[in-house]
Amino acid sequence: MNKVERVGNIRAAIKKVTDLMGANTWVGASADTWGTDFSGRMGALSRLFDSYPAEEQRLITKAQQDQAKLNNPVHGAS
Repeated sequence: MNKVERVGNIRAAIKKVTDLMGANTWVGASADTWGTDFSGRMGALSRLFDSYPAEEQRLITKAQQDQAKLNNPVHGAS
């Protein structure tokens, strides 16, 4: 789960890039197009990152349930 914890570092880097973008950095239609694309991609990435905690918990719960089944003395008995 160490990789999940790195999300904060990625978000910080994205914020630094976002903070550098401004009216004086690049202007015009190309800048607007790039900015819109960047915002869309960063929004999608943020939503993905937001899903990690719930998915992490789901995987932990599943692993615990699977282990409990293996520990059950009647497991596999037919």
